[in-house]
Amino acid sequence: MAPSDEVLLAQYKQGDPRAFRMLVDRYTAPLYNLALRLTRDSMEAENIAQETFLRVITVLDRVRLDAPFKPYLFRIAVNLCRDIARKKQPLLFADLNGAARDDKLEDASEAIADDAPPLWERLEEEELHARLHVAMDNLPPNYQTVIMLRYVEGFSYEEIAQALDLPLNTVRTHLRRAKQQLRATLEKDTLLASEVLRMLPAQGLGTE
Repeated sequence: MAPSDEVLLAQYKQGDPRAFRMLVDRYTAPLYNLALRLTRDSMEAENIAQETFLRVITVLDRVRLDAPFKPYLFRIAVNLCRDIARKKQPLLFADLNGAARDDKLEDASEAIADDAPPLWERLEEEELHARLHVAMDNLPPNYQTVIMLRYVEGFSYEEIAQALDLPLNTVRTHLRRAKQQLRATLEKDTLLASEVLRMLPAQGLGTE
C-alpha cells in the first residue's frame, strides 16, 4: 500500500528526499491538467506545476501534517492560476471568491447530493469526449475548476472547499450550476443529445 501524502511529507521533513519525489510523481500530472484547463497554455501549466512544489518546499516548516495535504497543494496551484489570469484578464476569476456573497441567497436545500463516479469513465466514444470537452470550455473558470476537482481528481466537497477557500454550500452551488450548463450545452445538439443524456443521470450531470 502506498504511503499517504502526510507520511511522505513527514519522511521528507526527516531528511528523506525520495519521499518528496514520490509526491512530485503522484501529483505532477493532476496539477498540470488542472492548470492546463484553466490557463489553456501548456508552458504555463508546466510552470505552475513546478512552482506549486517549489512553494511547498519554501513553506515546508509551516505545512501541517495533521491536515490533508492534497487540498492544500491544489489550493496553491489554483492561486497561481488566478495570478496569471488576473495579469492576462483581470476579471477572469473575479467571481471565484465573490460568488459566496450571491450564494447566500440560495436555499440550502438546493445543495445536491453527488456520489457520481468520474465523468469520463463512461464517455468512451470519441465524439462524445470531444463534445463534452467543448462544453467544458464554455463554462466559466470557477465552474471548470470545481468540475475538474470533483470529477477528474475525485475531491470531496469538503476538499474542494478547502482547496478553493470557499464555503461548502458555494461549492455545491457551483457544481449544480456547472452541471446544468453542461447539460444545456449538450442538449443543443439534438443528434448527440439522446446518446449523451442517456448517460448523464448515471454520471451526476442531470438536473436534480
